[in-house]
Amino acid sequence: MTSLVDAQKPHCQPKTVHEYHGHIIGYAAGELIRRVDPHHCTYNQFVRDELDGESSVDILHDEVEARVSSVTRKEVDTSNVFSMDSQTQKKSLSCSAASPLESSLMIFNGTRLHCVAIPSVNEITNARSLARIYYLLIGDINEYGKKQKRLLSEQTLIEATKNVTPTDEPDRNWYNMSTNFGKGRFQIYSDCFNIFGDGVFSHSGKNRILNEMKSMVLNQDIQNMESYDLFKQ
Repeated sequence: MTSLVDAQKPHCQPKTVHEYHGHIIGYAAGELIRRVDPHHCTYNQFVRDELDGESSVDILHDEVEARVSSVTRKEVDTSNVFSMDSQTQKKSLSCSAASPLESSLMIFNGTRLHCVAIPSVNEITNARSLARIYYLLIGDINEYGKKQKRLLSEQTLIEATKNVTPTDEPDRNWYNMSTNFGKGRFQIYSDCFNIFGDGVFSHSGKNRILNEMKSMVLNQDIQNMESYDLFKQ
C-alpha cells in the first residue's frame, strides 16, 4: 500500500488545495513506525509497548467482530441528492469509494476493513476506552488507585492541534466543504465551538456529538475515571 501511494502522482498541485485522506495517512503513519522502530514493531505493538499497555489495540478476531455495530447507516434518496459542482468532487474518494453516490455501500461497515490496522482511522472500541484515551491526551488520570501519565506533553499537544490548513478552504475530498486539520492530523473545531477557545480537536460522533477535549475546560475532578461512565449512550 505504501509503495502504491508513493508511486502515484498527486491529483492536485502541492500547496494549492487540501484533501482529507484518512486511510492513506494511516497507512503511511503505520509504515513509518514499522520502518523507524529498531524492532520493526507494528503500530499496534508500538502503542501497547511504548505508550499505553492498558489500551487494546489488537487486530479484531471473529468473536469481537460479531459485536461491532455498524459505523453508520446510509439511506439512498435520489430525489434529494447533494449537488456536486464538479467532476472532481464526484471522483473524490468520499463520493466514489468510501460512500459512493446513489449507493447504500459503506466500506467502514465491512469486516475486511475492520481487520486492518490503520492508524488515524478504523478505530473500534467501547465508550469507556474512548473516554480514557482522549483524557490521556490532555492530562494524567488516576484509575483504580493507579496514576498514569498523559500520553502527550502539553507543549506537544499545542503543536499537534495548531491549524495548518487555510481558513475556510474547501476540502477537495470532502464534498468541497471546508475542513481544518492540525499538525498532528487532529481535526480542528475551534471555529464551530469558539466558546472553548483554540485547540478544540477530535472527530464527530453519534448524532454529530463531538468528542472534543480541552484541558482548560474539563474539571480536573474527572481524573478518577472509575467514578464516571463517560460517553454513555
